[in-house]
Amino acid sequence: MKTKKPVIKKSDEIYKRAKQIIPAGSQTFSKGVTQFVEGFAPKYLKRGKGAYVWDVDDNKYLDYIMGCHPLILGYADPDVNKAVVDQLKLGSTFSLMNELEVDVTELLIDAVPCAEAARFGKNGADATTVGVRIARAVTGRDHIAYCGYHGWHDWYIANTDLNSGIPEFNQKLAHSFAYNDIESLEKIFREYPDQVAVVIMEPLTIIEPKDSFLENVKKITHDNGALLMFDEIMTGFRFAFGGAQELTGVVPDLTSVAKAISNGIPLSAIVGKKEYMFSLEKTFFSFTYGGDCVGLAAAKACIPKLKREKVPDHLWRVGGVLKDGFNKLAEQHGLSDYVSCLGYPCRTIISFDGRGVYKPLEMKSYFQQELIRRGILWTAYHALSYSHKMEDIEFTLSCYDDVLGLFSDIVDKNEKLHPLIEGVPVKPVFRKVADFMSYTIKEKN
Repeated sequence: MKTKKPVIKKSDEIYKRAKQIIPAGSQTFSKGVTQFVEGFAPKYLKRGKGAYVWDVDDNKYLDYIMGCHPLILGYADPDVNKAVVDQLKLGSTFSLMNELEVDVTELLIDAVPCAEAARFGKNGADATTVGVRIARAVTGRDHIAYCGYHGWHDWYIANTDLNSGIPEFNQKLAHSFAYNDIESLEKIFREYPDQVAVVIMEPLTIIEPKDSFLENVKKITHDNGALLMFDEIMTGFRFAFGGAQELTGVVPDLTSVAKAISNGIPLSAIVGKKEYMFSLEKTFFSFTYGGDCVGLAAAKACIPKLKREKVPDHLWRVGGVLKDGFNKLAEQHGLSDYVSCLGYPCRTIISFDGRGVYKPLEMKSYFQQELIRRGILWTAYHALSYSHKMEDIEFTLSCYDDVLGLFSDIVDKNEKLHPLIEGVPVKPVFRKVADFMSYTIKEKN
């Protein structure tokens, strides 16, 4: 297999300018240098087409990050691009409302089981934030029970190590519970009786719900007078056309959607039952770009295409081959105790276990380095798109076979891993993580 260390001269030159004037060097932590082997990995991309991207030094990669998941159809999808260009010719933001707001709302009502009304934002945090605000307005309560990752707003980030600048009271109002641990949710309701406004959660992660977990979450939530909100920023349109709630049959009161809704053109939405959504007539949620027509035009082209082309089915099909293929290769190389591919086929992640010998982040760094050397841009998860074809999966598995072979030799020789990493190993975004993540590791073991 042809391998080469990428030349990243232009990437480094741009970053030298950036780090002097851009705090953290990046607009998104997960796209910054701490998430890639600094000194080896590219830092800046300049174009993409389908499932492939090119960096500023003209290195080409098969991309499994896909802009942190929104590019469900692939880069530069012709139908979405045409809709955006056509709309730009008409105008992007107007002085009055635009019919696209109604058109896309009707598409969401058709797609998402709980949707009877919708309002739009520009990113996922807009939608999750206003969902919490709706629940607080409806219930007259302040506390939040949460499970998963929900964005950059105060109530969530207050409980991470990046909480500088956030008033301390937010930590006292937000309480995390563990996935598949119903007792951890019940405990919150016992400790804060008649005070919890909403249970907000990622309904599906990398493990499956057990013992009717989601059904029990809904029952306990409603029994205690709170609203149930699914954060489907990740799962919406990916796990099924109607998201995790369609797949599981558990329908919440409110849902936030973004990412796949418009194939990478900024747009998000809060949807839900009318009796709750219409509280927004008395609760402030308004901003200049809330009705921006570019994202809405993209969504109007993207959502029907997801349904017409049965995109979620494609993701499950190619993702199943990738997941099963990786785990089979890991077994063949005698590495099943060290690495495994976990999750639903449409969105999987490689889990690393150093068995007390290797640090998981160093393992991730080494795998990332060697995959980049082979032309794959990767940061442990597989954000599959409609543009990932079976030949791409076959190529990826051949690269995994190669890298697993290298790592197997390292294990057999009892070599140290750090000296083999040709740069600075990756770091976590948060050092204090949500309970559901640690529970996931327990589930695996």
